This record gives sequence, structure tokens and C-alpha cells, in this order.
Amino acid sequence: MPALKTQTTTYAAPPAIPANGRARGFTPAPQEPAATEDIARYIAQMTTEMAALARSANLDLLAYFLEMAKIEANVTARRATPA
Repeated sequence: MPALKTQTTTYAAPPAIPANGRARGFTPAPQEPAATEDIARYIAQMTTEMAALARSANLDLLAYFLEMAKIEANVTARRATPA
């Protein structure tokens, strides 16, 4: 199996999420708009690269779902952007 060519990209750390937000069954409180926008943009950035990896490995359905997640993240980021 040939090795995948990957492009290494350096990202800022993901937006901070409170430690108690990871507890099972815990629903975190709504985020402030700025935090929501930052998180959504980070998700859009990550899913773009993951979708490209999935496409390069012929994982078309997975790539499709990742692209849909990217679109949703971009829409969410635009909605959260303060006017």
C-alpha cells in the first residue's frame, strides 16, 4: 500500500473547552458568540483537511460527511459573528 502524501500544517491550539464539558452526559451551557465562532472556524479548518485525506484514500462517503460538517461549521461561524 503506497504511503499517503500529507501536507503538514501548523495550527493554533484548539479553542479551550472547560474540563467539566467533557463529562459523560453533561450538556455544556451555550457558548458566548465569540467562542462559538472560534470553535466553528476551527472545526471547518480541520474537517477541510480530513475530507481531503478521506478523498485521497477513496473514502468518498466519509469525505462527503466531512465536507457537510465543514459547510455546517462555516454557516454556524457566520451566524455567531457579531454584527
